Amino acid sequence: MTDQTENTTPVPPQPSTPPAAGPAPEPTPAPEAPAATEALESAPATGPVEFDAWALAAEVVAEERARRPRRRIKLRWAAAALVVVLTGTAAAVAMTSVERTDLPGLKTPNDGRYVFQPLALPPLPSGKPAPSATEAKHRHHADLRLLVLPAPVGATVSPAPAPGQPAAPAEWKSCEDYAQLDKDPVKIQQQLDENACRGAVRRVWTGADGTRAETWLLKFGSESEAEAFRLKMNDGELKEPAGLEYAGLKLDPSLEGKVSVDFTRTTAGAEKEPVGRAAYLRNGDVVAMVVLSNPKGVPVQAFRQVAILQNQLLD
Repeated sequence: MTDQTENTTPVPPQPSTPPAAGPAPEPTPAPEAPAATEALESAPATGPVEFDAWALAAEVVAEERARRPRRRIKLRWAAAALVVVLTGTAAAVAMTSVERTDLPGLKTPNDGRYVFQPLALPPLPSGKPAPSATEAKHRHHADLRLLVLPAPVGATVSPAPAPGQPAAPAEWKSCEDYAQLDKDPVKIQQQLDENACRGAVRRVWTGADGTRAETWLLKFGSESEAEAFRLKMNDGELKEPAGLEYAGLKLDPSLEGKVSVDFTRTTAGAEKEPVGRAAYLRNGDVVAMVVLSNPKGVPVQAFRQVAILQNQLLD
């Protein structure tokens, strides 16, 4: 029986048949990432290609460049609009911060009116009502000196206050002192006595325009007594200014029926204003006489202003 054993003798390598002549097949390149491909395509034709992970596509770059001019235009329009708004605001502030009469084209000449500090009513005694209250019956309980219209800004008060001191209240006078203003003081004194004049105050000032103002307040026992005296005041004739005569002039609706006025026939100035004007008005139990005089003429608006303000202090 023949032993069959595995042949373990190594077989020498056989020479392989050389491949046929021809170009060697190119290896198949590995697929590239889309971002890398776009970067390579957008790279310059010459020189080494560097891969940039943050590179933008050509379409994105072109769109961004197209947006820049539009942004600049919008910024320019926004800046222009802001300038217009700021300019308009500044102009509005400038227009409203000045007086109307100081604006070009709107300035009007001074008509003679004065500038007064804000007026304030004097305090009332404890428990006393205002003259407009029903229970007051138009009687004035406040200090009569504080019910006289003060001097305007720039005026000189007579008598002048001490240096550094405020202007004093109107000075107390007697009813007899008032009678001495008339050319016939005996007649006026009789009328004052008949209607029970109880006291008087006076204030004199001279405005910057040279107008002299003299104001008197006469206190009576009742509204009816005060009105009776006012109706007789025109019967008299003041020593100064001389030549006053009754004249019809409506000063203000608030004074209807309780005021009479006198003017001088003598006039002066470009407007031919009377050199003297007087108003006799009654408010409750008080009669006021306001006299303005100026050798250059007393403007009617200044006269109206002083009379109306004096009446308002008595309301």
